[in-house]
Amino acid sequence: MVPLRILLIAFSLTQAQVYGAGAGGPRPVRTVETQTQWRQLEFGFPTAQDRENAQAAGNLVPENGTPIDVQPQYLANGRTRLFTTIPRFVTGIPYTLATVSATQGRNGPLLQPYPSYDWHNNNGDDCDRITSVFRVSITECNQMWVMDTGAIGTTQYCPPQLLQFDLNTDRLLHRYRFPNNTYTPNASLFITPNVLVQDPPPRGTCKRTMIYLADVTFHGLVVYDHQAQTSWRVENRFMYPDPDYGKHTIAGESFFLMDGLFALTNDKRNLYFHPMATASEYAVPLSALNNQDNWANNPEALPEQFTLLGRRKSECAASAIDGRNNVYCVTFNPIKLFVWNVNSPYESRSFGNLPAKSNELQFVSGMKVVRTPEGQEELWMLSNRFQKIAAGTLNSNEVNFRILRRKLDDVQGSVFFFNDEDLTNRLVVIK
Repeated sequence: MVPLRILLIAFSLTQAQVYGAGAGGPRPVRTVETQTQWRQLEFGFPTAQDRENAQAAGNLVPENGTPIDVQPQYLANGRTRLFTTIPRFVTGIPYTLATVSATQGRNGPLLQPYPSYDWHNNNGDDCDRITSVFRVSITECNQMWVMDTGAIGTTQYCPPQLLQFDLNTDRLLHRYRFPNNTYTPNASLFITPNVLVQDPPPRGTCKRTMIYLADVTFHGLVVYDHQAQTSWRVENRFMYPDPDYGKHTIAGESFFLMDGLFALTNDKRNLYFHPMATASEYAVPLSALNNQDNWANNPEALPEQFTLLGRRKSECAASAIDGRNNVYCVTFNPIKLFVWNVNSPYESRSFGNLPAKSNELQFVSGMKVVRTPEGQEELWMLSNRFQKIAAGTLNSNEVNFRILRRKLDDVQGSVFFFNDEDLTNRLVVIK
């Protein structure tokens, strides 16, 4: 990778302004803002009878619901439609993909099933419907890709499937069921879709789309070629969890989780990735991944193509990348929203920390960078205090789940806070 010139300027945190690159004078420090929150999820239903039926069948147990992902969609009327996912770790979840409504319930805003209540199956009884979704991705084509695991808990009821929805009509455009040679039933779990549209609008047709999928529990990557309607599996030792990082501590509470390949981002040249149980970041060229012939005979081929970029001080879960190739992640211990540019070395001197309240960023499981209709990028996050869920200490009288947003105009101006134990507080100006 080409080194980036970095100018470190001494900076005191007592100052209340950040200066953008070039002219324009000081601008206020950006902060992370809570957009909505829940003490416990509130499930809405099309009718009162639907709610009663769900309760009677044991499919409505609100305390079992944990939101994982967030995905905003900016509408033509100036409003924002928010999607979230509620994977079926256990039963009692009436639907697994939802929009966040403006109607407030006792514990937070009501969720509404997407695209409709009928689209969600009854605990895996209909594989033409949706079983369980961890994360989704909206592209510049105004289409949403939904990764349905087909599993509830550790039981594989249906094959994993990718669903493509047209957000103009909320109708299904395409369904792809993964073949048996890409996953192992009751062992694999596809949780993160990373989408690269190679022929975006206005000139492209969005057919040349590649999707990279993290298999978190069977430690692999699946590549889907939308135009060719085919997929293949890739495996590498860097996709495995590190036993030394299987114990996670967040806000003073610890839990064990040996999650493998978890977070995926790309800059159209490389795929950047990490397991959850690690403090390392890795990369592999997309040119290697996108060639199906490379993996036809051996999913563990080309080990030399995979690179250890470096290590941070703590694990982190979800990550996202912006248009200037800044990668964001929230570390567990300490809780920090940090940013790193892919053109700089992966080391502490290249990490920036963005101002945020640590109590609001306890286990960020969902993260997206989204461009507004005005062309400005924003970072959206979902935090769910998973350490309390794992420890059995979740208190439904407290705010547990948050959807948060941060504008990135200061970071896109190539300036961000530096705050590391090894250095004084500084501004990092990237040229």
